[in-house]
Amino acid sequence: MADVMEERIHSIERSAGFTFVIASVILGTTMLLHPVFPDVNRTSLVLQKITSARGDAWMQIHAIMAAGFAIAAMAFCSLAFLLHMKGSSGSASIVSTCALLGGAIWVTFLCAELYAYRFFANLYGVDPGGATMLFSTIWFWKIGAFVAGALLFFGAVFFSGVAAVKRGLIPLWLGWGGALVALVGTLVYILDFLSSTATGAASQPMQWPAMRYGVGLPLQLWMLGVGVTFLRRYFMGNARVRVTHARATGELMSRRSSEGRAPTAPSASSEGAWRPAAPDPARPAPPRMPHPALAPDPEPGPAREPGSGPPKRPPPPQIFPG
Repeated sequence: MADVMEERIHSIERSAGFTFVIASVILGTTMLLHPVFPDVNRTSLVLQKITSARGDAWMQIHAIMAAGFAIAAMAFCSLAFLLHMKGSSGSASIVSTCALLGGAIWVTFLCAELYAYRFFANLYGVDPGGATMLFSTIWFWKIGAFVAGALLFFGAVFFSGVAAVKRGLIPLWLGWGGALVALVGTLVYILDFLSSTATGAASQPMQWPAMRYGVGLPLQLWMLGVGVTFLRRYFMGNARVRVTHARATGELMSRRSSEGRAPTAPSASSEGAWRPAAPDPARPAPPRMPHPALAPDPEPGPAREPGSGPPKRPPPPQIFPG
């Protein structure tokens, strides 16, 4: 049973390691390539920025980002399974729920933008006022959904970092570092959202350079570090298993070869040769029973007359005589 559990843990570490590394590389690259809007609350400038950019590049960036968030959700779910195997079922449930909901929100709205670009571009050429009004409505809904998805991902990073350190899955500095960055991002998003609700302005702190390079990029580096840690443990565990298997196979082969050789008689002249212990005179030896094959032949009984039949058995003893 222990071997089966170890095999499952190694398999989960491999999946979590590869997905964390792939997701961090994809999201980090697209975050650096994504255009920065000067003011997210001036929807006319944002719409002009989107329509002036090449549609193919805009759609490709968002398609790659959607794939990256989907892979990140799988990575956090793998980590949640590993936490569940280690005994942190409560943290595993929170991490998997936050990752699935956050990934679903980001992937849905990023995929919707693949079709919204042409729609906004056509409306902007015909009626700029109507396109701006329609874009404002969709823009505010999208920004609100992205805020909810970002908060869910921050929660997944925080709980996974704390629980993974508690179970010894990742180093202390890596787990608490990710939890600290996620806590800072959560506080900034919540405070900015509360301040924007009073004025009705859009809230997107990730467009700030300080948030993009102070929170977003460190989170991608955290995911990369977690993935490298899991992959390192996985490959080191496989190497240890191979060495143990080779050692056990060598011991078994040497044991079989030693058992196959005929035993040699000990030489009297060799040092340390085995000699029987001297009998103790204070402890008499028990009488030895002779082997049945070496027992003497029984004495012959009286001769019987031929034709008298088998010898008669003596009568049984009488318990109650008379």
